[in-house]
Amino acid sequence: MKTNYLKIGKGAINLVEDTLKKNDISGKILYVADPYVDELYGDIVRPQVEAVGRLKKESCGYNTIEYAMNIAERCIATDVDCIVGLGGGRVLDVCKYAAYISKTPYLSVPTTAANDGLASPIAVLKRQDDKPKSLGAAMPLMVLIDTEVIAKGPVENIQAGIGDTISNYMALLDWELAVSKGREMMNGYAYLMSRSSLDALMKTQYKRICPEFIEVLVNSLVLSGIAMDFAGSSRPVSGSEHLFSHALDYYGGKKNLHGLQVAVGTVAVLKLIGKPQNEVIHYLKRFKVDVNPITLGIDEDTFIKCMEKATSMRSNRYTYLHEIDLGKDKLKQVYKELVEEL
Repeated sequence: MKTNYLKIGKGAINLVEDTLKKNDISGKILYVADPYVDELYGDIVRPQVEAVGRLKKESCGYNTIEYAMNIAERCIATDVDCIVGLGGGRVLDVCKYAAYISKTPYLSVPTTAANDGLASPIAVLKRQDDKPKSLGAAMPLMVLIDTEVIAKGPVENIQAGIGDTISNYMALLDWELAVSKGREMMNGYAYLMSRSSLDALMKTQYKRICPEFIEVLVNSLVLSGIAMDFAGSSRPVSGSEHLFSHALDYYGGKKNLHGLQVAVGTVAVLKLIGKPQNEVIHYLKRFKVDVNPITLGIDEDTFIKCMEKATSMRSNRYTYLHEIDLGKDKLKQVYKELVEEL
């Protein structure tokens, strides 16, 4: 099911009723939000849903595969006509996967822009062992992204969104390598979307996080999601830097925002393969995106272990990490440089 209604800008959260009507949504509508976000914005969204259909409410406190499946079962068993998800990545991924499994139309109303999952066909949910799992899903049928709402959220989430988009830099280099080695095929449309997402952000005129910049960021994140949809996988926006981040999720001690982990992974791998890093580093500093390993709680041993384990995270993802020397001395030197330069 493809996205057929997308609105980005100030006041988009007030378009829920109009969007549902334009997409001929009525009947039973399941409204899903976590308690905190519901308290902030529920009074804006719920009445709009009730103006269109019969509101059923789900307070989302988990982001497990099992929980998403339970919501999918509820949608099927009780003939839910539409899901309206309001919140950050955890809520939206639960709704995205539940909608995909139950084949239910889904209106996504993000309140954060911490990663490219805003409109992507990927849902990241937790397994029984509490480890994250990326699952294929479908892009939401309808997406409303209110830049004023995003701006009111924690600045760390916005900085993580910057980091996630910046990681396209390394992901595209890895994809080009994999294609040159005959390991993968190139999808030109998906490549162009990912490159456009990166360029829109890197070439922005703005020098600080402001409402206008947030709109640029959100557009970039959505373009990354569309790139994944074109490719049928996360390949256009996920390379060695994401493998490193996945390893951190498994072996690291501190939980960090995904966008920050892939950003430091991008700089680290660029160093390891001898590619220029200054453009990426300067951009991160321009928007005060702190990805110093010390800040992220990544000590030298963890860094080395996660770089060594990265290629085992996804067996079908060929990257520069499969080709270069990952000796401990080299990794120690890169870690030292990251601490000094970031």
